[in-house]
Amino acid sequence: MDELQKFLSVAETLSRKAGALCLELQSNLGNVKYKSVKDVVTIADVSSEKLIVDGLREAFPTHSIRTEEAGIIEGSDSRYRWIIDPVDGTVNFSRGIPLWGISIALHFEGKPLVAVVNLPKLGELFTAIKGRGTFMNGNPVHVSGESNPTHAIVSNGDFNVGDAAKINACNSRNFAREAEAFERVKCLGSAVIEGCFTACGRIDCFVMTMSYPWDIAAIALLVEEAGGRSTHIDGTPMQFVDAEQVVFSNGLLHDSIVKILV
Repeated sequence: MDELQKFLSVAETLSRKAGALCLELQSNLGNVKYKSVKDVVTIADVSSEKLIVDGLREAFPTHSIRTEEAGIIEGSDSRYRWIIDPVDGTVNFSRGIPLWGISIALHFEGKPLVAVVNLPKLGELFTAIKGRGTFMNGNPVHVSGESNPTHAIVSNGDFNVGDAAKINACNSRNFAREAEAFERVKCLGSAVIEGCFTACGRIDCFVMTMSYPWDIAAIALLVEEAGGRSTHIDGTPMQFVDAEQVVFSNGLLHDSIVKILV
């Protein structure tokens, strides 16, 4: 097993364990808590994150880690950084909507190297290593071949997250522009769902008005290794920084959606 495959194997194992834990906890969540007025956190977020962090620290003690809940955990070799979203789509998860997932990515010197997204309720595990393609449950997947916007499906990130007034205004503008150009406009409520669905061709584009590294760290690689493109909303390379606007596509529609949005 080469080094990259080892990274992937550990991440895949931890994502499966975290998925099983979340499914177990989902049946008895109790009262959910709010980090802000409309931002939910559950016991599953905290427990899943701890399971993954503990596993990564044991396997790769020199690597740094960034998580949604705990923040940055520095390691002695900062070139390697694991970026974790323990339950992406927490609102969906808390209400029994099956569109949520667990995201684990390894970045090397700021660039995606390994990605795993587990979608437990759908029974799907997406994986990618830089330069080796994207797989779902071990089978290769590819973005769609749709090149006509009027036959394409685009999805957008949620309303009412973060700076709600700013995000809602941007989303409303984006929805209006996309509705004129595309066949359908969706809002599925989970970045990892929308990224995976782009990677395997179920949707053609995904726009996120306000992303954080844990939202996009894995799906950027999944989409690119499946033949698509992942960029800042203006078409420039992603920086994986807080509050970044990003767009994912099958590649054929990328210039079109960037032109529509900018």
